[in-house]
Amino acid sequence: MTSLGHRLPRVHLPGINLPRLHLPNLPAAVSPGAVPDLVAGFSRGAESVVFRAAQAAGLKRRAVWSRPGRHHIEVHGVAQPGGERLAAQVERALDGMPGVLWARVNAPSGRVVVAVGPPEPRLRELVAAIAAVERTDGLEPDPDCPEPHPPEEGPRTRSAMTRIATDAFGLGLSAAVRILPFTRAPGELAGFVRAVDLHPRLHSLAGRGLRGDHRADSVLPLAAVLAQGLTGGWAGILLDGAQRVLQWGEARAQLAAWEEAEPLLAGTPERASAPPPPDERPRGKPDGPVERYLARVLESGTIAGAATLSLAGRKRAAALALASLPSAAVAGREGYAARLGWLLARRGVIAMDRGVLRELERLDVLVLDAAALRSARGVLTDLVPLPGSDAERVAVQAFSLFDPDRPDQVQNSDSWRLGPLDAMPASDGSGTEEVERLRSAGGTLLGLATDGSLAAVVRVAAEPAPGIDALPAAARRAGLRLLVAGEEEDSQRYDFADGHVPGGSRLAGSIRSLQSEGAMVALVSGDPRALAAADCGLGVWRPEDPAPWGAHLLVGADLSVPALVIEAAGMARTVARQSIALATAGSGLGALAAFTAPPAQLPARTMAAVNAAAGLALGHGVWRAGRLPERRTSHTAPPTPWHLMPVETVLARLDTDQAGLSTEKIDRRGRRPAGGGVDGLDLPRAFVEELANPLTPVLAAGAGLSAAVGSVADAALVGGVIGLTALIGAGHRVSTERSLAELLSRSAVTARVRRDGTERVVAADELVPGDVVAFEPGDAIPADCRVIEAVGLETDESSVTGESLPVAKTSHPVVAAAVADRRSMLYEGTTVAAGRGVAVVVATGVDTEIGRGMALAGEATPTSGVEARLGRLTRMSIPLAASSAVAVAGAGLLRGVPLVESAGTAANLAVASVPEGLPFLVSAAQLAAARRLAEHGALVRNPRTIEALGRVDVLCFDKTGTLTEGRLMLAGLGDGERYAELDALDKGLRPILAAALRATPAADRPEEVSQQTDRAVLTGARQAGVDTGTRTHAWHQADALPFEASRGYHATVGRYRGKFLLSVKGAPETILPRCTRRRDPGGDRELDEAGGRALQETLDRHAGAGQRVLAVAERELPTDTVGEDDIGDLTFVGFLALSDGVRASAAPAVRRIRQAGVHTIMITGDHPATAEAIAAIISTDGVAQRVVTATELDQLDDDALAERLARTDVVARCTPTHKVRIIRALQKCGRTVAMTGDGANDAPAIRLADVGIALGQRGTPAARAAADLVVTDDRLETIIATLIEGRAMWSSVRHALSILVGGNLGEIAFSVLTAALTGRSALNGRQMLLVNLLTDLAPAMAIAIRAPREDSMDSLLTEGPETSLGATLTREIALRAGTTTLGATTGWTLARYTGTRRRAGTVALASLVGTQLGQTLIDGGLSPSVLVSTAASVALLAAVIQTPGLSQFFGCTPLGPVGWGIAAGSAISATLTNTAVDRLIGTSPDGDGRPTDRDDEGTTAASPA
Repeated sequence: MTSLGHRLPRVHLPGINLPRLHLPNLPAAVSPGAVPDLVAGFSRGAESVVFRAAQAAGLKRRAVWSRPGRHHIEVHGVAQPGGERLAAQVERALDGMPGVLWARVNAPSGRVVVAVGPPEPRLRELVAAIAAVERTDGLEPDPDCPEPHPPEEGPRTRSAMTRIATDAFGLGLSAAVRILPFTRAPGELAGFVRAVDLHPRLHSLAGRGLRGDHRADSVLPLAAVLAQGLTGGWAGILLDGAQRVLQWGEARAQLAAWEEAEPLLAGTPERASAPPPPDERPRGKPDGPVERYLARVLESGTIAGAATLSLAGRKRAAALALASLPSAAVAGREGYAARLGWLLARRGVIAMDRGVLRELERLDVLVLDAAALRSARGVLTDLVPLPGSDAERVAVQAFSLFDPDRPDQVQNSDSWRLGPLDAMPASDGSGTEEVERLRSAGGTLLGLATDGSLAAVVRVAAEPAPGIDALPAAARRAGLRLLVAGEEEDSQRYDFADGHVPGGSRLAGSIRSLQSEGAMVALVSGDPRALAAADCGLGVWRPEDPAPWGAHLLVGADLSVPALVIEAAGMARTVARQSIALATAGSGLGALAAFTAPPAQLPARTMAAVNAAAGLALGHGVWRAGRLPERRTSHTAPPTPWHLMPVETVLARLDTDQAGLSTEKIDRRGRRPAGGGVDGLDLPRAFVEELANPLTPVLAAGAGLSAAVGSVADAALVGGVIGLTALIGAGHRVSTERSLAELLSRSAVTARVRRDGTERVVAADELVPGDVVAFEPGDAIPADCRVIEAVGLETDESSVTGESLPVAKTSHPVVAAAVADRRSMLYEGTTVAAGRGVAVVVATGVDTEIGRGMALAGEATPTSGVEARLGRLTRMSIPLAASSAVAVAGAGLLRGVPLVESAGTAANLAVASVPEGLPFLVSAAQLAAARRLAEHGALVRNPRTIEALGRVDVLCFDKTGTLTEGRLMLAGLGDGERYAELDALDKGLRPILAAALRATPAADRPEEVSQQTDRAVLTGARQAGVDTGTRTHAWHQADALPFEASRGYHATVGRYRGKFLLSVKGAPETILPRCTRRRDPGGDRELDEAGGRALQETLDRHAGAGQRVLAVAERELPTDTVGEDDIGDLTFVGFLALSDGVRASAAPAVRRIRQAGVHTIMITGDHPATAEAIAAIISTDGVAQRVVTATELDQLDDDALAERLARTDVVARCTPTHKVRIIRALQKCGRTVAMTGDGANDAPAIRLADVGIALGQRGTPAARAAADLVVTDDRLETIIATLIEGRAMWSSVRHALSILVGGNLGEIAFSVLTAALTGRSALNGRQMLLVNLLTDLAPAMAIAIRAPREDSMDSLLTEGPETSLGATLTREIALRAGTTTLGATTGWTLARYTGTRRRAGTVALASLVGTQLGQTLIDGGLSPSVLVSTAASVALLAAVIQTPGLSQFFGCTPLGPVGWGIAAGSAISATLTNTAVDRLIGTSPDGDGRPTDRDDEGTTAASPA
């Protein structure tokens, strides 16, 4: 056939004459030298069609973009080297035209920007002038230098429009060829043209014939589309059309971003002008993974086709060669890049060269220009007032004079002067130490002087570019080598880099040097020349500066945007790798079709597999791009010294006032979810995530294999099973997680905030910087705030700074370097201890002091879980499935079964080997356990925490509130010489308690007072029957000084025995120095220095034993009023000892945990003696407790620490820092650690642990936010319940695996056995899917979600990943596999001798399902969900078999009583055999081989370890 066009009817299209479209003969073998001539005819014909279609659509050869007053007109050749002369001539020609205000050539975009004014010249005249200059200049376009395609081109380019038109024409041509009686072109034609387009070397050769690779890039895809149309193909055309639609959307989004930014980019002559790019790359770009795969696979396909030509014939050999087409590898990359370009455009990124988005996976080096990491603005970060200066006044003047835009210039106001320190009057040497501290911190030092003398020294740092910290993290995640380009001092400032290279004027040379070493370089900079030299230039620019023309992507000033691009580079590698995997799978399926399909259907069947893989890759690439985080949350906010600022400056900086923010401002500052994520989980996203499990690729491969051998219905059935399983799992997950989210929201922290002039209560998550919040005693601080009003305001900051005493707060500026000393600030995670106040929010989320630490801990969180174990099991099952499939196919071939049928059986067997419901079962078990825990007071933030709980082998817990009651109780009292516990008081000690009661606020109920110590005294006095007076002499209160943290005592005065008696109770360090006498049984006596020391030693002894000590003193007063001056000349009466009592349930709980094999470590800040005493109480085994102090641990290295912790029960005097080190050491030696905590300073340790547990009643918001699990009642028993649920989940996984994997292995064994005997498997693919549907979904799910039985709790504690997924699981899988094979084989054998082959297969199906369901009943017992699901599966099986039509669809035949009897008998006998063998070998949960006893519900019960 010399001309396919002559066999087509005369179809008239505008400008297109099909009969003149000549195609050359397709030779049997193609030599590289013949490629240009071979492709030239067809390509030129396609180019002619393209050109005439473009003319018919009205598209011009010269691109023009216009806006009022300005035109961007394409200039051919100006972007190539040597275009400077042409650019100058174009500018001169246009500048001389009437109405042209100015004209500047922007060479990187290939455009001249022309500003026009009245009288405006016609656009046609401007274009004609440019064309005339091009003709006279004589610059020949370089075929190896493609014309640029800037974003102003938009989607309606000649190339885009003609490609879309070609796709439409190709589809129409395909339909015409299929419908009308035309002779189709051979299918190999389209594959050949596509191969030339994809193969790098052949593409280059074709480009030589078409005068440039860029022309080959345009023409070859169009030629491939037309060739497919002539062959009657349509899938490849649709795939090409989908790519064009994505590219259209990308170009449209880029045009919108350009239109918005154009006035800033090219609005003036200076901004619009840009020279041509610099010299060429020193060496060619190294191939990426896709390029290497393209060359390798196409050459392999050609060799394979040539090798099979003589054996299988021309059609099969050609089909085999075309099966190697790697369309999926290219389509996946294109889908990802197009979607990424659309996303970046929405972020304001201007893509001057969208081609770099198609090369992201090839990048391996990231260079950061130090100049782009900071701005010219300064930030006042610290201030040191010199002695004699008023700190508040100095701070007010410093901030009022400081100009961030001119930080190094002298500023004057009245008598104050701020400028460089060297220009200020010299100091007298005072404050030198603090000044040196500022100098060592780096930056610029300024001096603040008044009246000719230096008053303060100010440190100014360069303002970091926003988002700077996101870049190193993104480079690490993307796996890029990170270099910083700059001067010598920059290497110290940016020490996070892997290395440093020269910057400044040498930056472009540094880039070329890296490229000459073979690197693909991404550069973040504002240097146009260096950006143009880079392989991916990310141009940083600010609105006030000209754009860095030469950059491939103009990213703006926010460095989180280039960080997103870098992160996208890492994802591009993943997309490339997975697209290559899909391409390989498509080639494999295509190769199978080449050998199994009838020759008449070739190469269509082969190309169908290749195109299906490409479609999946395209969709996968789009989805992956959509999964990129919209914005990574910054962990390092610019250093803003809010504590130094006057209140007026703070409010002005935040654009707010004391009445609060308006609704409009709040909407603009709307808080984003951390990490740029979404607040809730919707069904589509959950559905996709359910599909993302290790088993889906295996199932998809099985479906593809079925389709490749012609079983499209089987493939659709497999796809339906995959989708149904994922949909059910997604629905269950969404429902449960929403319920859990609702429960968690009830414990959310709230704040009283002023908005629109009114006060309202909002959730802490809704706060934004600038919100004004009011506080009262007991309120939790929801964000970092600057105090603007304070009335006796004191906060408990122990959770952040470790400071045990409340800290007084002020609204005045405070000069302090340490966080603990910044008394003008309130920090998230702290609480208000006393007073009232108003503060303005300055930081939220991860930008707070505690949030930054939590975010860093979050990056180090270890990853592990049941998914990893399932992945290993899946990888182990794949070789088994493949070998069994090969065995079945081989047996069939040996017995003369056709290859198509044998391959189909093998594909079905591969599908049958996959337990489809396993990933869903794991999710269902976790979610069900999370729901049950929520009902018992444990809120699980992430249901996947459940499986981690089952792996815990070390539990680190705090003493207070967990082992103890969490509330102070009066333990005893004494007078310094005698001491007695509360229940053993004698007459001489009771007056001490009466005096303490008088010094306590009166209340009808102890719960009414706020201080724990007062509640303990009131409760203890009631238990001991002590009152404030006696029966004959009552005591009546007259006045009081209430307790305040700064005061340290509570004092009352009342009338007693006719006198005014002052009673004082408080901290010994406050009371004892005010005592001059002490009370003895014989009367009062002087308290000399020796007596005072003896008393102090007694009190210290009790305090060292973990008791809280209060001193009690009295004296007489002349009046009924009391003031602070009256608290002196006191008589020491005695002391009270308070303690936190150990819970009665603590000892049994700890014993159960240890029986489960969990090592417990009590971590406390108490004295070692106190810690050991409490540990001895809770340890009932009589073994001495192994106690170590944190100080001793500090002397050990990490290895020695891990070894010591393995032999430690108690760590005393422990700080939050020690907790982090303990957890790291335990994890380093392979332990799975659970950590409890309640303070914000515990948050990093909680986040770092494998399972972080926050105590809900006392826990701070920071601790709860960091935790995986929130225990609302703070009880150790609840923690044990969570461990049981975790172990029960592993038990459910064990049973599910044994049912699913064992059952599927039984199916494999039965199929291999029957194939070996008859050449064909007794069960077809649809029947195998039906088996999995009936046995894997509902029954196994019922096993997974059942609640653990009360009488099996102790046995469940012995479950875990090692015992559940170890030898016990192996034995159970083997037993179930054998049982399943036995039941199915028995039924099939009996049925073979009593009926037909189809009837025997049906009986085998019923026997196999019955055997598996019988084993499920054995495991599930009388659980209602198990019974219902089993009955439903049996009913569905009966309906399928007995319903005509449906029975035939599954390859069955209706059974009579005999058939059902055989099936039931086989299943029952096999199940009973299973039970007998199980009892014989004793497969107990702990795997020690002991016999198991099954109760009446079939639940395995084992004694505790």
